[in-house]
Amino acid sequence: MVQTFSEETAEYEPVTASSLFYTIPPSRQLKLSVILPVRNEQDNLFKTLEALRNQKDNEGRQLSYSKYEVLLLANNCTDDSAEFARTYQKTYPEFSLHIEEIQLAPDVAHIGTVRRLLMDAAYNRFALLKRPQGIIASTDSDSEVDKNWVFNTIEEIKKGNDVVGGRILTRPENSLSRIYYLRDVTYKHLVSKAEALLDPVDNDPWPRHYQCFGASFAVTCRIYDLSGRLPVVPFLEDMAFHRALTRIDAKIRLSPLVKVITSTRIQGRVDFGFSIQLKQWGEMNEARDPVMVEQAGALFKKLKAKRLLRQYWNCDCSQKEAHSNLLNLVAEILQLDASWLHCQVSEEVFFGVLWEKIEDELENGEWMHIWPKMDVVDVINDLKTKIKDLQH
Repeated sequence: MVQTFSEETAEYEPVTASSLFYTIPPSRQLKLSVILPVRNEQDNLFKTLEALRNQKDNEGRQLSYSKYEVLLLANNCTDDSAEFARTYQKTYPEFSLHIEEIQLAPDVAHIGTVRRLLMDAAYNRFALLKRPQGIIASTDSDSEVDKNWVFNTIEEIKKGNDVVGGRILTRPENSLSRIYYLRDVTYKHLVSKAEALLDPVDNDPWPRHYQCFGASFAVTCRIYDLSGRLPVVPFLEDMAFHRALTRIDAKIRLSPLVKVITSTRIQGRVDFGFSIQLKQWGEMNEARDPVMVEQAGALFKKLKAKRLLRQYWNCDCSQKEAHSNLLNLVAEILQLDASWLHCQVSEEVFFGVLWEKIEDELENGEWMHIWPKMDVVDVINDLKTKIKDLQH
């Protein structure tokens, strides 16, 4: 429960997700609920709402507004964002746009609170329909979703996925941060390619990308609940949520068909996020500071070990003893204590939690001395060579 300001009493009063978006019941045909947090985005809202209103299927047909809705929560705005949204709503009354405005207490007035309130409100609407496979989809009010964003998200969930991360694109510009941004994209794209080659998973084949952030992610109600729901943290709440989803072995699809274009402003609405990262990259560019990342050799060893570990994990219980040599091989590759690894495997219920423990062990052990981080420029070149060798 959080506090929101009441003009009638001139004090902060409790607000919960159940008190939001309840006056208009959900459509019986509802498949996907878009959550849209808004703070001082009057200049961007028109493009954001236009993109959401004009959603098409892959044949170019307009999607029915009974199948998807938008929950817009304006919080702590000092501009006319909420009023603009209401005017837009009146202009297009057939569009399933629902608007709430709140004034949160300063200590909880952050994106973690707002996105959690929205996701819980969307969850509650699907609960009314008794629809655990209902999809909660997130985007941001400085972003424009692709015209097939809703349709392709639903299609990816239909394939048996629990989560869909969308590709987040930016428009070309000549800022100081651009070259560092492009290096980051290139490096992470190559890491994703290496993962697909060395540790493939059936539900997320190549082509794919590496992003599952607030500007474009979607999750079923069932998995949202199982994960413990979105963590209420002041920033990077989407990354914390992705970690929670990974820990429970959610089927995450990083789909190249689900796309969104987002802002490259360096003055953001949160204490840390993409805008702050861009600002830092610009400062690093001016100072000629390198970005240090994991070496290609270390990545390849980890991915080979992870595939072997996954192979053991997926064995039937009756076969595990016969394949215990796989654990010894994993320990050897990663230079871990074999008895420690056997113990961890026996204790964990989810593969994601097990691998997280191994990553922590590597981070705090000899591994980092054997494989110190290197300049991303050199690692990119090494990754390209190693991936090319793998493919031939």
